[in-house]
Amino acid sequence: MGLQSSARQGTRPVSIPPYGYTFNETTNALEIDENTAPIVREIFELYSHKGRGMFTISNVLMRRSIPTPRASAGVSNAGTKWQQSTIKGILSNPVYLGNLVYRREETAGTLAESELYKIRRKVEADKQIITVNTHPALVSDEDFEAIQVLMRKKGTHKSNGKESLFSYIVVCPACGSGMHFKPDRRKGAYVCGGYVKYTSSYCSSHIIAEKELLQAVKDDLAALVRDNVSMDRLYGIAEEKANSVHTNTKKELARIDKELAEMDKRFDKLLSLHVDDKITSEQFKQQNERIVKQQQELSNRKAELIVLFEARQDLTEQLQVFKKEIERFSTLDISDVQVVKHVLKRLIQKIEVFEGEKIKIHYNLSNPLPQN
Repeated sequence: MGLQSSARQGTRPVSIPPYGYTFNETTNALEIDENTAPIVREIFELYSHKGRGMFTISNVLMRRSIPTPRASAGVSNAGTKWQQSTIKGILSNPVYLGNLVYRREETAGTLAESELYKIRRKVEADKQIITVNTHPALVSDEDFEAIQVLMRKKGTHKSNGKESLFSYIVVCPACGSGMHFKPDRRKGAYVCGGYVKYTSSYCSSHIIAEKELLQAVKDDLAALVRDNVSMDRLYGIAEEKANSVHTNTKKELARIDKELAEMDKRFDKLLSLHVDDKITSEQFKQQNERIVKQQQELSNRKAELIVLFEARQDLTEQLQVFKKEIERFSTLDISDVQVVKHVLKRLIQKIEVFEGEKIKIHYNLSNPLPQN
C-alpha cells in the first residue's frame, strides 16, 4: 500500500532508472540523462519516421558499440547485444511520455504458484496507477500513440499469422542466442538467432523443425509422468529450491537488520557532531535526510522479505501445488496444442537445441533434468 501511495504521488522509488533518465535523490524524481536520452529519441525516430524495424535498430546500435540499457546502468551481468525485446520495451514504455506508471504487471495465480513458477501477467490499463507529468518527456503523445498502432499492426502479420509455440524458450547452447522462428524453413523451423543476425561466421544454424521439436517435448513429458524415479527427482529439486530461497531470505533479513542497526549508529554519531557544533545545521539536515531515506528503503525491503519468508514456511503446501501441476498431465491429452502451450509456459524454463536436432529441456526449477 505504501508503494502504491508513492506511485500515485509520482515518487515511486526505482532501483534502476528507465534508460534515458537518471534519478535525482534530492528531488526524488527522474531527470533526463544527456548521454542516453538521445539514443531513446533516435530509436523512436528510426521506428516511426524512417521505417526501421526492431531487428534493424538493434543492429544499428550494436555496430556503433552503444552500451545496452543494463550495461549503461552498471549491472554486473549486463549483456552486450541489443535485443529486439529491449527495443520493443523502450517503444512501448509510457515513461517516455513523462508519466510514471506503476503496476503494469503483477504475479498471477496463488502465492505458492507465483513463487514456484514466477508467473506474471499484464494488468489492464484501467487498473494501472498512472501519474502524469512527473518528469520530462522524451517523445510526444502523437508519436507514441502512432508507434503503438504501428506495432499492433505489425504484430498481426508476424510469422505469416502462424503462432510460434517456442518463442523465448528455445536457445542455441553454442552462442547463447535465442532461436528465431522461420515459417518458410521446413514448413516452420527454429534457427539460431546468432546465425540469422551474423551468418555462419558467428554460429551455425542449429535448425530444428517446429513439428519435430513439439514431438520431442511431448515424448519427454509423457515419459516423465510414467517414470516415478524422475518424478521423485523433480519433486526433490522443487523442495531443494524452496529451501534455498527460504535460507537466502533469512540471510538477507539478517543483513538488513544489521544495516538498520548501523544506520542508527550513524545517526547517533551525526547528532553528536551537531551538538558539538562540528557540523552546521544544514549539513546535519542533509546527512539526516540521506539516512532516513536509506532506512526507509531498507524497511520497505524488509517488509517484502517478511511476507516471502512467512509464505515459505509451509513448504508442504507449495510442493503440493507443484506436484499437482505435474500429475495433471497424466490425465490430459498432451497431443492437444493448447495443453502443450500451457506446459511450456508453466513448466519449462528453456530448451537448448544442439546440432542434429538434439535437445535438452531445462524445467522451470533450480536444476535441469538430464535428457537421453
